[in-house]
Formats: sequence, C-alpha cells, structure tokens
Amino acid sequence: MEGDTDLSRVAALMAEPSRARILLALNDGRALPAGVLANEAGVAPSTTSQHLANLVTGGLLRVEQYGRHRYFRVAAPAVAHAIEALGQLAPAAPIRSLREGTRAEALRRARACYDHLAGRLGWSSWLLCSRNG
Repeated sequence: MEGDTDLSRVAALMAEPSRARILLALNDGRALPAGVLANEAGVAPSTTSQHLANLVTGGLLRVEQYGRHRYFRVAAPAVAHAIEALGQLAPAAPIRSLREGTRAEALRRARACYDHLAGRLGWSSWLLCSRNG
C-alpha cells in the first residue's frame, strides 16, 4: 500500500541551486557531459558528480553511455514540464555580468524547452498559428 505523493523529495532535489542550474541546462532536450554541466552549475567536477548521482537516483535525469563517455539528459517529459512550471513561478535571477545578461536576453527571445519552442519567439509563433487556425 502506498501513501500520498512525496513532493518534498523531488522539490529538495530541484531546490539546491547547482542542481537547479543543471536541470535548466538540460531542459532543452540535449544530453550533456558532466564537464559541461559542471561549468553550467559553476561548481567543481567532483561536486557535479555527486549532484548528478542524486538527480539520477531521484529519477530526474538519466545517463546515456557512448563508449567511455557519459551524457546526462532529463529523464522524462514530465520532468521537463515540472521544470518549466517552476520557472513560471520563480522570480528572475539577478544579472551579475554581461555574459549573464546576454544569455538571459537570448533565452527571453527564443529558447527550446524539451519538445517545443518557447520565449518571445515561441509565444509569437503560437499566436500566429492560433489566429490562422
């Protein structure tokens, strides 16, 4: 017999800032190696390895092995939708550098979100399609 949903377990995995940055980096549907994700998260590779292990164990990410290389990707569309939904509720992160500002503007303009186009360009495309039937 199972009890109610344990939302806190998934929320705790997503709540840690480095893991949240890893999930955001993977939310466009790509599979990325740990080194790239360490850079995205802004932490050491050894720290990233532990975060990735937690996310895989928690069912949010899956690992794909190609030869001796390991790539990580979002485990399922439901995970991507949860990340996107939380992104709608979350406040904007402060911009601390020109690089962050440029990236934030590019993401606002057009970004891929797992299986669809998002951002201003995605919204404009949706409006155009909905008007034309």
